[in-house]
Amino acid sequence: MKIVMVAPESAAYVKAGGLGDVVHSLAKALIRLGHTLFVIMPKYSKIKGNLRKVFSGSVTFKGAVQEFNLYEDIKEHVRYYFIDFPEYYGREYIYATPKGEYEDNPLRFGFLSLASLETIKLLSMEPDIIHLHDWHTGLLPLYKKLYYPELASVPVIFTIHNALHQGIYEPHFLPMLNLPWELFHPYKGIEFYGKINFLKAGVAFCDVLTTVSPSYAEELRSHAYGLEGLIREKKYFFGILNGIDYDVWNPERDKFIRYHYNLKNYSKGKSENKKHLKETFGLKTSQEKPLVGMVSRLTTQKGLDLVRDILQEMVRVGFDLVFLGSGEERYQDMLIDFMKKHSESVRVRIEYNEELAHKIFAGADLFLMPSLFEPCGISQMIAMRYGTVPVVRATGGLKDTVIDYVENPLEGNGFSFEEYSGKELMHALLRARVYYDMQMCDHSKEWSEIVKRCMKRDFSWERNAREYERIYSTALMLRRYGS
Repeated sequence: MKIVMVAPESAAYVKAGGLGDVVHSLAKALIRLGHTLFVIMPKYSKIKGNLRKVFSGSVTFKGAVQEFNLYEDIKEHVRYYFIDFPEYYGREYIYATPKGEYEDNPLRFGFLSLASLETIKLLSMEPDIIHLHDWHTGLLPLYKKLYYPELASVPVIFTIHNALHQGIYEPHFLPMLNLPWELFHPYKGIEFYGKINFLKAGVAFCDVLTTVSPSYAEELRSHAYGLEGLIREKKYFFGILNGIDYDVWNPERDKFIRYHYNLKNYSKGKSENKKHLKETFGLKTSQEKPLVGMVSRLTTQKGLDLVRDILQEMVRVGFDLVFLGSGEERYQDMLIDFMKKHSESVRVRIEYNEELAHKIFAGADLFLMPSLFEPCGISQMIAMRYGTVPVVRATGGLKDTVIDYVENPLEGNGFSFEEYSGKELMHALLRARVYYDMQMCDHSKEWSEIVKRCMKRDFSWERNAREYERIYSTALMLRRYGS
């Protein structure tokens, strides 16, 4: 199949989160299955390299003909096309400054959708499938229906990565987006409580809807921030778990970690990387103390309120803690203040640092993800790949990937809790601590068994890419023969 993906980011060039990882890794996996892949995305100012100019095109937008340039590059066998429109994409940040979202984001990403369709047409790509990623591309199936009849037979797959972010804007943007006022309608259009909603457009006008884990799909049918009714109406809606890129996340070849290891020598490898991690962060406590790592955006979604509630208790009972991430100022300040009070056992870095992230995944004993909600989650998969035992809240993709060892000793590969409370998170940590201490004190094999189960889990993209392959085939049949 010839597949065109349209996305706001890709980890091959620039990323703000897990969406970027998914786009590039899934594209690579689909190529390995024999498909032809194109990815269309904005040419942000952060994207460097020798890109090749392909052509100049134009679309009607903001009441006038707007010209754009198209650039091309190939990264790990994936062919990328970049929409070059400096007014929208020549900025320091991708989506928002530290002060908030760009006010013209509806225009920036509406333009991406329209220019992507023009690119498909002018390059005569003739795709079998168009696969869209998240709200930023939500207008594309609508534009296709309105202005590109030559693409009418091409099915559109739309993937929700996080339904909390929907792209909701004032209705006065409609004419600037080159959309008729007839679409400002709650049932046959994109009106949403007096505003326009990009995610609603993607859900309503796509052929097949997907999201990033089976459990998150079930959750969205019950609660999707106002779109649950529309989602329930979608006959073809699938939850497919994300994967991780084993070319990047591999303890046997990871260029960022001090000691390489696998299932045969993981005990020594984990121990040596833990020692190096503690040296890197300046922790001088005993090597036997359990080390908890957290690599995350510092936002409410990631469960930072629960972390705040139990930080004091975690230190009191003997955990060492390493945090890496950035986000909301209140959480950044909270962690920094706590580090100042407990510098002997707590370290914090307010940034995203790829090298340090790899070191934490390899060197920590436990990995913390107490998310309020988590559509899929990638960090818990990476942690398990490195033999770092996850402690998570059982929601979304975390529920699909982490099995509580106490509840299921035969298959358990981590520790989880359901109620969103600091008390339950602390209980989960203490349950993990029991098995960790049993190994330290009595040479129990149970902790080693949990670590080995983590490392044996297959989170590579190949299997999940085959799920997308089947869904693409379903979409083609729907277009060909109807539902």
